Amino acid sequence: MKLYKVLNKNLTSPFRAFQYEIGKEYVCENFDDSDVECSNGFYATELEGLPYSLRPDRKVFEVEVSGKNKKFNQYKWRWEKQTIIREVPEEELKELLKSENEKMEYNLYESCFPIHPLKLKPLEVEEQDIENLKRWASVRDSVRDSVWASVRDSVWDSVWDSVWDSVWDSVWDSVWDSVWDSVWAYMSSLFPNIKKWEYIDHKEGENPFQPCIDLWRRGFIPSYDGKTWRLHSGENAKIFYELKS
Repeated sequence: MKLYKVLNKNLTSPFRAFQYEIGKEYVCENFDDSDVECSNGFYATELEGLPYSLRPDRKVFEVEVSGKNKKFNQYKWRWEKQTIIREVPEEELKELLKSENEKMEYNLYESCFPIHPLKLKPLEVEEQDIENLKRWASVRDSVRDSVWASVRDSVWDSVWDSVWDSVWDSVWDSVWDSVWDSVWAYMSSLFPNIKKWEYIDHKEGENPFQPCIDLWRRGFIPSYDGKTWRLHSGENAKIFYELKS
C-alpha cells in the first residue's frame, strides 16, 4: 500500500530524528498495535494527513507500507513495515492536493501551501483595498471567537499550525495582535462549506471576514496600533497606505 510521509530535507524524522534511506525496508520488531499514540512503528498518511506535519522546510515522500497497522485518525497511521520509495516533487504534490480538494470539506491544498501575502508581488493600493480595510476594521474584533467556534473540529489544529508556521517569521511585535487577527480571517477562507459564522450577524453563505481575505490574497496585511490602520506589503512589510481611526 502506498502512502505519504513528511521528513526533513536530510531524510530524518521531524519528530524522532530517525534517519531514513530511500529504498530500504524498515521493520519494527516490537510494533505496538495498542491505542497508545506515538509508540513503536513507522508512520505514514494519505494526502489528507499532510497538514499535520508539512512545513516549508520539509519534504513529502511516497512510501510503501505493509504488515500490522494501527490507524488513529487521518494524521496518525502506524505501520509495522515501511519503505521510502521517492521524494514527491513539489509541483506534483501540489497537483495531487488540488485534485484531492474536491473530496474535502476544506481547502487541503492551501492548508499545506498557504498564501503568504508578504511574499506576493507588491501592488498599488486601489479604492477597493481601502474599502476592504474600512470594512475589516468594523468586524475584526469578532474574528477569533467566531472562527474558533465555527471551525473547531478534528482538522483545526493541524491546519492552523500549518498556516501559522508559514507566516509567523514575518510578524513583528508592534502589530502582532492585528496580524494575528488577519491570520484568523485567512483561515476562515479555507473552510468554504461553513455558511453561517458564529457570534456575528451576516448574510448566510457569505464570509463576514472576506474584506481581510481579499486583502490577504492581494498581498496586503492590515495592522492597527490603536490610532492608525496600515496596509503592509512586500518582504519588508513596507507601509503602502495609512488610515487614521
